[in-house]
Amino acid sequence: MDDEIRAEALDVLREASEWRLAAERWPEVERLVDAIGRALSAGDAAAFRRGVYELEAAGPRRAVRAERAAVLPAQAPLRERINTLIHSLDDARSAAGEAPDVPEQANGRAESGVARDGGPSLRRRRWTWRGRRS
Repeated sequence: MDDEIRAEALDVLREASEWRLAAERWPEVERLVDAIGRALSAGDAAAFRRGVYELEAAGPRRAVRAERAAVLPAQAPLRERINTLIHSLDDARSAAGEAPDVPEQANGRAESGVARDGGPSLRRRRWTWRGRRS
């Protein structure tokens, strides 16, 4: 895995552990977290990248219909799997001689937003390109 997608995965996974979603959306998030874990274990960079982007897309939406306004946090087993992935990714960075990703605090939530080259992260670039801010 390259550094950019690893950092992107760390950002998305950290956010996912704090998401509040409608109950019917959590199974898809679980499936994607498991797919990311399998891809990481197998060293399948393409599947890992695809899983990270799909997980990001599965996150909270800005507009919620009134009948679906009730949202829930992730259940403890899913939060544990997410934390395990975060630690695995941080351990891989440490083994490669890199400093672990320590996100900055922004508006009460962790967010790095800076790529290794000092520019905006892939995620920030993508959201800027789409005309939205992450």
